[in-house]
Amino acid sequence: MEIHSLSTENFRNLAGPPVEFHPGLNLIVGDNGQGKTSLLEAIALLAGRIPFRGSAIDEVLSSGTTAAVIAGRVRAPLPADRPAETRDVLGVRIQEGRREHFLNGEKIGRLRARKLLPSVFLTTEDLGRLTGVPAGRRAALDRVALALECGHGANVKTYDSARSAKTRLLGAESAEPATLHAFERIMVDAGTRVAIARRRAAERLAPAFRRHAGALRSPFPDLSLRLRSDLPELGDETTLRTAFEERMMALAHEERRRGRCLVGPHRDDVEVMNGSVPVAGRASSGENRTLVLAWTLAEADVIENETDAPPLVAFDDFDSEWDPGALDRFAEAVPAGTQLFLTSARPEAARGLPLPPGNLFRMENGRVRRDGILGGGRGPAQQRWAEGAR
Repeated sequence: MEIHSLSTENFRNLAGPPVEFHPGLNLIVGDNGQGKTSLLEAIALLAGRIPFRGSAIDEVLSSGTTAAVIAGRVRAPLPADRPAETRDVLGVRIQEGRREHFLNGEKIGRLRARKLLPSVFLTTEDLGRLTGVPAGRRAALDRVALALECGHGANVKTYDSARSAKTRLLGAESAEPATLHAFERIMVDAGTRVAIARRRAAERLAPAFRRHAGALRSPFPDLSLRLRSDLPELGDETTLRTAFEERMMALAHEERRRGRCLVGPHRDDVEVMNGSVPVAGRASSGENRTLVLAWTLAEADVIENETDAPPLVAFDDFDSEWDPGALDRFAEAVPAGTQLFLTSARPEAARGLPLPPGNLFRMENGRVRRDGILGGGRGPAQQRWAEGAR
């Protein structure tokens, strides 16, 4: 899975002609504010992900414009009757608070875009994932769940819409009980499906996370991921549905008193545990960063197992305040054959790391130009990448 080239129109501060990427390493360098993160964000939106920085979709438009377009030539698994050099054109148009995805000019859903360009991104906003608010960890787990079950995103959206409607009714004095009950039924139906998908995702993610944390030399020997939920940790659909209904009934009076929903998947959290002890509050900043790296690599593993090909991996500002040893081990752990995007302020940032050959790009005022060729890192690792790409 790779993106061959990218062009944008009216997207943040990006400008200039299309840029062609290397199937291996793409190191993008430049000073702050030149557009490195925006370039990765454009790829992310093309791949069906949400904007960086928690932005509303309209905030990605260039100043004074009303619509933006991102287009990329991608190479995905091909039917036997199509020539190997065929590349599809994947596009997204952003306008009036909405976005529409296209494949070769035909409209497709956001889920199809995700399938065509599976990807894993690590940005500066992700670095506080383990110590930040639960919403960030839920979103990270939901990405894995979506890779495993295509309907998960729709279930989350349905649940959140019904919960918002119920919350409004809880704050209204004249709310009809029958209307309130109707939204609760939707919450239970969609929320049960969300709960099942998240448990499956956590189960798949946990062993890969533990393995990568060990390879990155995390000091915690007995790591696991624990999904904290209002619903039982284990159980089939009937068990979870019944538990949801019973807990919602038990808290009905308190919900009306407080005017908000007090039970459901919107309260889920994911804790990193060392044995029976939560790690986040005990780990140093560097140790937490190492665990975020492990989570990112584990997410890539799960996606690769589902698609039979490694996803695109993008790491923004990858060398900022990172321990060189952790970066070295990260480079070793990235799956062979992965198309890798790294951004940095320094052209020499990748020097000596066991990375594949690729291209060096420089960004200035939103424009990208190729600035050299990267020969790859140390011999054995470079050979591993070359074999994985064949």
